[in-house]
Amino acid sequence: MSQPTPLSAEIITTGTEILLGDIVDTNAAWIAQQVREVGVNLYYKTTVGDNEPRIRGVLEMSLARSDVLLVTGGLGPTADDITRDAIANATGRPLVRDEAIVEKLRERFARWGNTMTENNLRQAYIPQGATVIPNPVGTAPGFIAPDLRHGRGARIIAMPGVPREMKRMMTESVLPYILTLTGGVGIIRRRILRTVGIGESALDSQLGELMNAGNPSVGLAAHLGQADIRIAARAASADEAEALLDQMEAQVRERVGQYIYTSTPEESVETALVRLLQEANATVALLETSSAGAIADRLRGVEGGGERVADARVDANAGDSVGEAQVSRMAVELRGAAGATYGLAIVSTGQPDEDFYSQTPGQTWLALASPNGVRTARFPFGGRDGISTAWIGNRALDLLRRELGVLS
Repeated sequence: MSQPTPLSAEIITTGTEILLGDIVDTNAAWIAQQVREVGVNLYYKTTVGDNEPRIRGVLEMSLARSDVLLVTGGLGPTADDITRDAIANATGRPLVRDEAIVEKLRERFARWGNTMTENNLRQAYIPQGATVIPNPVGTAPGFIAPDLRHGRGARIIAMPGVPREMKRMMTESVLPYILTLTGGVGIIRRRILRTVGIGESALDSQLGELMNAGNPSVGLAAHLGQADIRIAARAASADEAEALLDQMEAQVRERVGQYIYTSTPEESVETALVRLLQEANATVALLETSSAGAIADRLRGVEGGGERVADARVDANAGDSVGEAQVSRMAVELRGAAGATYGLAIVSTGQPDEDFYSQTPGQTWLALASPNGVRTARFPFGGRDGISTAWIGNRALDLLRRELGVLS
């Protein structure tokens, strides 16, 4: 039996306080995670302030392109809670008072021992023909307002902006409703492969046609000095989705496996490296001429990392210029002085006018002394700025990662 066509959805968050950055929108991220799990394609996220014409305009545009609109915020009792008005106008449905909601509001306020003020009755108005979504932990109910004008039956699902209320409503009512629209089948799973030592554009080039795959799909997310490979698969069950992910991950690793250091989404390079040092019962001594110990601090900041960083002092004077021979000598001396498994020297020109984007970016030499000899690498920047320090730090840690035998 063929599966229903996947639903397309978008999230619309209303609230001037969110638009201006006074409040961080955690609702949208949480909702996105939930709809992904039930196989819904999420294509847009929009934030709009408390202005009825602008909210209405966003809704009208979204109704023309998506099957489900998940809207949060603006359902309360105050004058700036205008989302219900905008939804009514966008769908061409007048607001009508729902007496069942009125009764529930009166009961709730009576139970609290309070007198319900007149403005709370605003929460009892919903677009004509809409279905009420109960709110067991708040006063403002949600609702589902259909829109048939575009020939395919789009739906606006309105929920409060209070996270506790929205999550309860999503879990108990909205997700089960969405499952009825999808036929109860379809799930999306994703996997993150974190890389270091390669840029986003180089990854794109090496992955080639895999970047254009339909299911599973492959995408990239760039971070400072590294990039993530995101794989997403849609299937009828979680097991089928995981099998698709396994197949695509194998193809990805065949092409760029040397750069992948973890498949744990939030794991940093230094966390992965400390684990490898612990497994090898190895230590590393570091010399940093321009990053002021920032790389060593990253390792020490990981639980158990301080035990893997050895202290030693060597002559850090590279003379008039930074070069491979001088840095190699420093790494060897560093390893010997500390009695460490590895000596890692990071020596940069590091002049005051140098930074990652300057006309005179300088240079940095890396040298790693190990029981197997010395590895070196050169990079054409050497500033003390945050970007240079982070970029060089990742490359230095990656050099040690490779030496620890991660690569076959």
